[in-house]
Amino acid sequence: MRFIIICLLALGIGALRLAAAPIDEARKLYKDGHYKEAVTQLSKLRKASPRDGNVNYYLGASLMELGRNSEAVAPLKTAEERGVADASRLLAEIALDSYDVDAAEKHLDNWEDKLTKGKKKAPAELDEMRSRIVMLRNMLQRVEKIEIIDSITVDQFDFFTHYRLSPEAGRILLPEDVDVKARTMVYVPQNKSEMIWAESDSTGFSILMAASILDDGTLDSPAPLKGEFSEGGDADYPFLMPDGMTLYFAATGESSLGGYDIFMTRRSDDGFLQPQNIGMPYNSPYNDYMLAIDESTGAGWFASDRSQIPGKVTIYVFVPSQTRVNYSPDDPKLLERARINSITDTQTADAAAMRKRIATIEEGATLRNRNARPFVLSMGNGKVYTSLDDFKNPQARREMSSLLKEEKQIEAQSDRLDQLRQRYAKGERHLADQILDAEAAIEFSRQNMAELRNKVIRLETK
Repeated sequence: MRFIIICLLALGIGALRLAAAPIDEARKLYKDGHYKEAVTQLSKLRKASPRDGNVNYYLGASLMELGRNSEAVAPLKTAEERGVADASRLLAEIALDSYDVDAAEKHLDNWEDKLTKGKKKAPAELDEMRSRIVMLRNMLQRVEKIEIIDSITVDQFDFFTHYRLSPEAGRILLPEDVDVKARTMVYVPQNKSEMIWAESDSTGFSILMAASILDDGTLDSPAPLKGEFSEGGDADYPFLMPDGMTLYFAATGESSLGGYDIFMTRRSDDGFLQPQNIGMPYNSPYNDYMLAIDESTGAGWFASDRSQIPGKVTIYVFVPSQTRVNYSPDDPKLLERARINSITDTQTADAAAMRKRIATIEEGATLRNRNARPFVLSMGNGKVYTSLDDFKNPQARREMSSLLKEEKQIEAQSDRLDQLRQRYAKGERHLADQILDAEAAIEFSRQNMAELRNKVIRLETK
């Protein structure tokens, strides 16, 4: 009899081990970053054990990693009910991302209660999330009324190349155009008095840098912009207004609602003043990037990944106002307006006419910009050329003309590629090969541009 009991116990322990193996495997898939595989396995386990706290928690966490927050709510709520403390934290994150302040606060309270009962020390993240709740609540009291004329979705990596700014608004350049250590882009105002960009410092964070362009065309020694821009995070995507005083940029850090937020500051005699978060609807719990205002066209631009399309951002074109006017905090559509659920809801009766007017001005400005082909080219010897007249070597000048034509060709190719991608997104799947061919052609042109740029510099400096 004793032998039988021992055998039954052994079988029971073995069965428990076998039952535990799938959740262990799913947990490892999650921790190794294989979220799709984890969701597949955890979904099966949830059908077998719908009330299992760990299964529901890891399923919800995996869905969140895949950007499927709405699907993650149900399993995470089950995990929260079953006492999984971290499920409350993730639910608070989802509530914050959907602007639900009250729900976020409730889930954070649950998280703190569970940590206290478990005699665990509350992590710093708890205070950070409470600060975000306060910030979100305050921002929702001051959601600015803006008229959004248009929106386009583009690749995240080089979204700023899609800003159609007139020459009066300055130039947005790639780092290789000016030979600086910029992480993303370089901004040069119309008067070409300076360049502003972001590069990594010794701690790995990005800081705003600037260098004056002297009268003889040489670039002054780069130096960090004077001011508190990042608050322990990254600062990037600068845009300086024509007044030379007002600077917009994006930054992470303590005053950011989530990821990058857009900030504004003004230049003083001692540097730049304390930056101010410009609030909603420009900023969100997601990443919000470069804001630029083109006074010549009357259009403003900013970008955001709030749509959560992998690898994409949405650029919003809006009508700037001289005076800030906010929606009433009691507006029944306040959350929708803050999230920019619909750009149509922001538009006046004259939106179509305004859109046509802005598009016409943009087209003219863009054509003038392309015909003039202004540029900023670092020669690698401390000098910066901004005009064909700067060249002493006739052959270098001719090659530079070819380089500008190649740049114009890339812009035309990029416009065509954008159109193909839009048509593909609407269901014209037969365009896949044409899109690949267009991408290959652009890459070839870029390589040719790099070779031409090096040739220009060699000819001019030999």
